[in-house]
Amino acid sequence: MNIAALMDELGEALKSIEGLRVYPYYIDRVAPPAAVVGWPEPITFDETFGRGSDRLTLPVHVVVGKVDARSARDELSLFLAGSGPSSIKQALDNGTYLNADAVTVREARVEVLTIAGIDYLSGVFDVDIYGSGS
Repeated sequence: MNIAALMDELGEALKSIEGLRVYPYYIDRVAPPAAVVGWPEPITFDETFGRGSDRLTLPVHVVVGKVDARSARDELSLFLAGSGPSSIKQALDNGTYLNADAVTVREARVEVLTIAGIDYLSGVFDVDIYGSGS
């Protein structure tokens, strides 16, 4: 699997959410609402015999605003929904992927993410990806 290409494909899938800025790589400054595709953690090789498939988990950070803002809470709840026009899970699960065999958002959690010294309320979505090991 080509990890950089997968990060770009996740970014393309997220662009289906209106008003969401998308970065398929880590950045040093952000203007919420924004989605940032992170590096894999972990990469599991040889999920099937003979280099048949590998598995990795890519985190997608969705930054919505300052941690103490009620509007940030309200916006993040829309991104955390399992379906709907702002659902991160729906956008990623329904994306088009040429560099993976299966892409599924496994779980999400709420975290504080510090970017350029500013604490932001964010959702972190763990995206499980399976693909060819060759």
